[in-house]
Amino acid sequence: MAKSRQSRQTRRRRGISCLNVLSVMVLALTVLVAAGIFAFLTLSGGQLDLSQLIPTREQPALPTVGALAALPTTMPGPTAERLQPTWTPSPLQPTDTLPPSPTRRPTLEPSITPTLPPPTPTRTPTPTPTETPTETPTGPTPTATNTRSPFPFTKSIDTPTYLRNYANTAGCNWLGIAGEVVDLSGNPVSAGSYQVHVWESGIDARVAVGTAPAYGPSGWEQFVFDSPIIRTYNVQLESSAGTPVSQVYQVQTRASCNENLLFIIFVQNH
Repeated sequence: MAKSRQSRQTRRRRGISCLNVLSVMVLALTVLVAAGIFAFLTLSGGQLDLSQLIPTREQPALPTVGALAALPTTMPGPTAERLQPTWTPSPLQPTDTLPPSPTRRPTLEPSITPTLPPPTPTRTPTPTPTETPTETPTGPTPTATNTRSPFPFTKSIDTPTYLRNYANTAGCNWLGIAGEVVDLSGNPVSAGSYQVHVWESGIDARVAVGTAPAYGPSGWEQFVFDSPIIRTYNVQLESSAGTPVSQVYQVQTRASCNENLLFIIFVQNH
């Protein structure tokens, strides 16, 4: 019992000593705080600003516009043209192609080749004796006749001819067309029964047959120019009523005093 009491007393002593130590420490801390406050007041001139003693929560500083990072600006560059959309044909979907159906080939029928009979031998003609021709006396060679004209009169084969002016005294100062008209027997037709039409190169005239007896009973003459010159004219024989009785003949004069008369003869052919 005595030992337990001693141990209890020992414990109490130790607890009291610990409390004493703590009290001394608190007292010393109080003195230090008071001394610090006094020194602060002395240094600050006796004015105490509690805001300086109580720390305030600092607000985070907001970044200013100048502090912000400068955004990159877009440099002007070539402006791309806006292309108009064009219609693009969509590809055709392949269609199923049916396989070709087998084509039935026509069956060729055998053709019958006709067999020709062998050629029959031809009989070779034997030459027959011919009589020797006897010479016959030849007569005069027939004269070739002209093709019959649809008109009853044609010009003679040997006309026109070119002569020197002999029917008048004009000599070389004259150019004309003249001639005569004969029937089937070669005799001159009666005067006034026909007329000759001459036209072209500034001339269009009709002259009656038989009015120029210097060329014959049925003579006719048409003056065309006052000197020899090359010109083209049309000449046609007509009835006294003006009906054509020959075809139109185109003639050309010459530029020579020895050929200033163009002479034509109309001959009845049927």
